Amino acid sequence: MADESQLSLLKQGVSVWNQWRQAHGHVAPNLVGVNLSHIDLSHADLESADLSGSNFSGDNFSGANLHSANLSGSNLTGVQMTGDDLTDAELRGANLIGANLRGADLTDANLIGANLIGIDLSDANLTNAVLRSANLRYANLQRANLTNADLTDAILSGANLTDAVLIGVNLAGAETSNTKFPQANSVIEFTQTSEVLTEDRVS
Repeated sequence: MADESQLSLLKQGVSVWNQWRQAHGHVAPNLVGVNLSHIDLSHADLESADLSGSNFSGDNFSGANLHSANLSGSNLTGVQMTGDDLTDAELRGANLIGANLRGADLTDANLIGANLIGIDLSDANLTNAVLRSANLRYANLQRANLTNADLTDAILSGANLTDAVLIGVNLAGAETSNTKFPQANSVIEFTQTSEVLTEDRVS
């Protein structure tokens, strides 16, 4: 259950919230299970906040600090998270259908089983991210950095990985029908599934 006093502060706006965070940096925000859809949280300091099981559909998180935040099981459908710091974030089982994470930093993020259908991850940094069993159908991953990312059993049908960095990426068991991969002159190093990817490559 969320801390009602903290929720009240957040509802007063990002400037009030960030001032409180600055004065109480030692406090990890508890916003579990809140319903805050379609509000502006751009540039909010939500580092290490527990936001699990919450509804943030349609929210604007652009430029927010979500480093080490827990968003597991949350509804993030259609959110704006362009350029966000999501390093070490917990997004296991989160719903991010149609979300915009262009240029976001998801280094070491956990997205196991996340629903990422139609998500925009172009220019995002997904180095060491764990996306096992994630649904990335029709996702935009153009120019994304997927170095050492774990995409075991992920669904990538119809996804666009043009010009993505795929050094050391693990695509074992991934579904890659109609997936657009980088051109042959790109630096690519797949693990375990290079034969399958050659067959499915779309130029």
